[in-house]
This record gives sequence, structure tokens and C-alpha cells, in this order.
Amino acid sequence: MNICINGQATDMPQNTSIADVLQHIGQTQTGGIAVAVNDMVVPRGKWSTAQVADGDKILIIKASQGG
Repeated sequence: MNICINGQATDMPQNTSIADVLQHIGQTQTGGIAVAVNDMVVPRGKWSTAQVADGDKILIIKASQGG
């Protein structure tokens, strides 16, 4: 299946969870990030069970300090 992660098209296997997507892109540190699928934020507690579907647009946002 084809999904879009932060604007980049990516092929992933069927039955892929958000946690699998994060692992695929090498995002091992999950503190300070938020994930939205098709403009809907997915709570961290559901990342391992929430499945992505063909055509989904995933946005991964990292918090940063500064001012």
C-alpha cells in the first residue's frame, strides 16, 4: 500500500500500524512527537493498534524548544 509520510510517498505492507510506520522511518524516540492521520491526531496509546490504510496521509510533528 502507498501512504504519504510528511509529504513523502512511501510503500508499506498491509496491516501496518502507526508504531510500525514510526519504526520504518527510524523514529525511535517517541517523546515529544504527535502523529496525525488524515488531519486527525491519534493518541499515543493507540499507535500500536491504529492501522493505516492505502492513501493515508500521515503527519509526524516534533516538538522543539525556542522562542
